[in-house]
Amino acid sequence: MSIDSDFYKWFNNIAPKLDQREISFRKVFKYLDSQPTPIIIVETGCLRVKDNFLDGQSTLLFDKYTLSRGEQSKVYTVDINPNSTKVCKQVVSNNVEITTDDSVRYLNNLTSNFLENKTKVSMFYLDSFDVDWRYTYPSAAHHLKELTSIMRLLNNDTLIVVDDSPAFGNLTQTENENESNPTWKILNSPAPSIGGKGFLVHEYAKHVGAKLFFSHYQTAWKNFNK
Repeated sequence: MSIDSDFYKWFNNIAPKLDQREISFRKVFKYLDSQPTPIIIVETGCLRVKDNFLDGQSTLLFDKYTLSRGEQSKVYTVDINPNSTKVCKQVVSNNVEITTDDSVRYLNNLTSNFLENKTKVSMFYLDSFDVDWRYTYPSAAHHLKELTSIMRLLNNDTLIVVDDSPAFGNLTQTENENESNPTWKILNSPAPSIGGKGFLVHEYAKHVGAKLFFSHYQTAWKNFNK
């Protein structure tokens, strides 16, 4: 399959601006490189501020990647905030279909349409409900609802990525435990805990035997439907 080197020239130029998301986006695109065209990406939560790469700019990344793959590759994105979708339309190409709607309702309708048209989705990127790090449950529950709404579209090759879902290892104190500001290090764990938006998706993934594909600040899984 043909991979456009111009995309990677552009991506390598902006990648440092992605900060903690750089490593996982590289893994996403490397995986998609191995998948046949058309590459179909469905995203919940579109870009909302132009050129704010610290926030991910995922819609723009996916737009440029699918354009590089050609052969009817396409991005579908939804956001409940009309201000966000308005900005997004000004930034990305016509290769991105942008919808203003509740993401769960949108995904339910999309699932019916894609099943009828036999459309195969390469990746779902879930990033819609802003997470409150003091109480992550509402956002995590919403992203689990998104996952359950698309289950009929998943196959062994479908990649599920949830943003703002960092892996947590076990912490141990490395200095005097009586210090007011101790130093901590993360212990290696064979089964990392996932926080943020994806923590309930991760619990469900473990229950059904889905494969943890990578876990950094973003987390990805495969094989939900074995």
